[in-house]
Amino acid sequence: MRNNSTGLAVFFIAALGFIPVKAQVKEEKPLFHYSVMDAMRNGVYSGELTIGELAKKGNFGIGTYNYLDGEMIALDGIFYRVDASGEVGVATNSRRIPFGSVAFFKADMQFELTHIKDIEELQNEVIKRLPSTNKPYAVRIECEFETITVGGARRLDENDTTGLAELMKTRPLYPREHISGTMVGFYNPPYFSAIDLSPFHFHFISRDHKYGGHLISGKLGTVTIKVSIDEKPGYEVILPQQNKVFNKPWTKQDGVKSSY
Repeated sequence: MRNNSTGLAVFFIAALGFIPVKAQVKEEKPLFHYSVMDAMRNGVYSGELTIGELAKKGNFGIGTYNYLDGEMIALDGIFYRVDASGEVGVATNSRRIPFGSVAFFKADMQFELTHIKDIEELQNEVIKRLPSTNKPYAVRIECEFETITVGGARRLDENDTTGLAELMKTRPLYPREHISGTMVGFYNPPYFSAIDLSPFHFHFISRDHKYGGHLISGKLGTVTIKVSIDEKPGYEVILPQQNKVFNKPWTKQDGVKSSY
């Protein structure tokens, strides 16, 4: 349907025929998405939405900036930008994004984990505890890594439409050791893999907010990991409107990657 106040195309995806009681009581808002992962896979790297506008949709989330000019991490209402060198700063409200997902985070469930060896095991343990793997969740994880590698992005020429998978082969990587911080991200059901990475899409930011990026790999130790989960009733998706690359036919996505 069309949102007449903004003139942007909006559609809602929710569980058919059932709205959780939690959502009715809390007036829970859906997970907000600007554009979709398939657009990035097809070289759509610019959008009209600003950080100032995005902040009205959520205080927690991830994304990137126009022409891949840095990774985006939103935590506790602050929108950070990780530049190509790995330096972390606060994004201005006027910066625009081609892709982002945010939510107003309020945990519905929390639990602790110990003796988790790596990211893969951590994700498996989180999935085991989800009320349903067919619904989206905002996921916040406080943890300490023995080793971690996050990825960044280099600003592209404005006419560059190289697919995301090809660009990620040469993305800048930032390895570190013995660092604590927050994993910020979302669980997305497999049937939403065109909208975002599935099952998880995480960015990481250190406790001192000086290090961060797209979470690629990590080894965890014996320290306690605190997991907070916010179940969402569905998705609100707004698509770029004045974008020739978005509007043109896309290549069929065979063998779509669920992570980068």
